[in-house]
Amino acid sequence: MKKPYPLSEAAVSFDPNHSYELAPLIELSLANNPYTRSAWFNALASAASVGEAKSPYYPKLRFQASAGYDQGYNPIQTGPETYQRVSINPGLQLEYLLLDFGRRAADVRRTVALLERANLSFSRRVQTTVFAVQQSYFAHTAALSQREATKANLEFTKTLLAMVEAQVANGLGTKPELDAARKTFSQAEFDLAAADRNVEVTLGNLRVATGLEANAPLKVTLESKEMGPLQGLSGKVELLIDTAVANRPDLAARVADIQASRAATERAQADFLPKVSLQGSWNSESYGYKAQQSGVNGTFNNTYNNVGGFAVMSWDLFDGFERVERVKKRQAEESEARSNAEATRLETTRDVWTSYNDSLKARKRVTYALSLVTSANENFNAAQAAFQNGLATITELISSQSALAAARFEQAGAQADYLTSLASLSLAMGQFSSPVGTKVKPASL
Repeated sequence: MKKPYPLSEAAVSFDPNHSYELAPLIELSLANNPYTRSAWFNALASAASVGEAKSPYYPKLRFQASAGYDQGYNPIQTGPETYQRVSINPGLQLEYLLLDFGRRAADVRRTVALLERANLSFSRRVQTTVFAVQQSYFAHTAALSQREATKANLEFTKTLLAMVEAQVANGLGTKPELDAARKTFSQAEFDLAAADRNVEVTLGNLRVATGLEANAPLKVTLESKEMGPLQGLSGKVELLIDTAVANRPDLAARVADIQASRAATERAQADFLPKVSLQGSWNSESYGYKAQQSGVNGTFNNTYNNVGGFAVMSWDLFDGFERVERVKKRQAEESEARSNAEATRLETTRDVWTSYNDSLKARKRVTYALSLVTSANENFNAAQAAFQNGLATITELISSQSALAAARFEQAGAQADYLTSLASLSLAMGQFSSPVGTKVKPASL
């Protein structure tokens, strides 16, 4: 019997003074995310259910005692006899089930399968929690990069506006050029406000993904490293789908559901058979008895011990077709579990297929964004040199700068989408790729 696995090797608490990178954020989320903790406690409950299902293999011993006072009379031939009695009656009852024709074994198989499902569901919850942190982190870092690009664009447009205003004041510029510079500056201010909003929203999403409130004082460190060579996707998509079908915890959990449903069906069928058990009892009665009859009084005190033992067979012969309907219900639930497993298998193939193609698209987008930035930067440098030599207009310079800002914005988004697509493909395949430095080891799940 498998027991549920711990969330992490060490307890992780949130430190508002610490600045987190991706690996510590994942570690923090696995310790604090309520959905992950819910799956963990569900696994604990399932483990306890296995022990509960095994308990009928042991004998049952019950102690019962009563003590009290009563009075009354007995109508006899010589006249009514009245009495007053004080008694104490302790007793033990023993029951040991010898044969149940598969009832207990079916219950144990069912709870073990449900425990396996709970463990697999916990594993999948760990994977989805990690993906949620990765997705939110990549989106937030992209928003930070885009804000920096927007700030640089605002500073340039501010400098450009001041220069045009000076030219107009000296009679070297025109009113349309000044209007264009002001419009560009206003647009840059709006773009920065929008970028600030995206930073705050993505940070709130990241906080919630780590199990914190959306306004928690979480500090995030932007990992300052250039994106290396784009990772190639190893294997054909058919092989990736086969790997996913073999590795996805949620699909394996569906198989465990089938096993649990099958055991429940066998349990319902076993109810048609008898039970054989041993029953024994011991009771002791100690009393003080006062009686009176026709003016004669008497007091009696005594203790009696009663011992008994029996072999008992019980067999429900007719119950209004309750057991028949229960078997039909369990068989339908088993068929439902098989259909759910097939549906999850189809969804798994779809998830891998979609994520695989999204990854290819995102990879091409990164390459395109890089060439776009290179081209836009060259065009801006050329336009700036031409403007300084009086060979280009302010409109042409503004246009090239806007194109460069848009290219940098696109590059930040493309890199985040590519990293997210790889994480999504890993999630679709049921593979957990823990960032280096993380103390949590879900690979042991």
